[in-house]
Amino acid sequence: MIGKLLQLAVVGLLLSAAAGGGWLVGGGPLRGHADEPATVDAQTAQELGFTEPEVEEIQLQETIEVQGVEKRLNVSAYMMATGTETGAVQVAVMSLPGWTVAGVTMNPLAYVPLKQAVKHVLPNLPAETPEVAWEGESTVELGEKEVTAGEYAVEGESARIVVARASMEGDLVFAVGIYSTESQDARDRIEGLFSNLSH
Repeated sequence: MIGKLLQLAVVGLLLSAAAGGGWLVGGGPLRGHADEPATVDAQTAQELGFTEPEVEEIQLQETIEVQGVEKRLNVSAYMMATGTETGAVQVAVMSLPGWTVAGVTMNPLAYVPLKQAVKHVLPNLPAETPEVAWEGESTVELGEKEVTAGEYAVEGESARIVVARASMEGDLVFAVGIYSTESQDARDRIEGLFSNLSH
């Protein structure tokens, strides 16, 4: 479930960010292909208490209209999803094309403030989603990189969401963890999985 919601959220945010930046209005079709998935091996996942990760390639091929201009999208990405047997912890990782120029990603999602990202997208998803409140920022390891993560509380529930992103070998990687605060080691498991991501 978290993987599907992340897929919808990231695609929606990608389109809105690209449109806002003028990406979808000028030029030809928007094409991009993630090189490979960011994931963890099954043994590492098991050691951290997770089920074997499932990886899926996602294809987005459609024509949309932005500011009166039709634009063809042809984007491929990868989604990795896993969780604990009890469902107390779930993690989804999405690898998107980075559109890198001179070593710098041009993907607009790399620059959307994390504070706005989740709250901007959740109300527009075609599914019932919880209300979330911004809790602040923290520092986590994503693969071998130390990055800033956004922290959210799910209103009315003992659940938290942590969102982190990083550029990895030309791809833009989004990692999302959802966990219950009633599980003492849940957050540690998420950070352990994040730090062991390879691309």
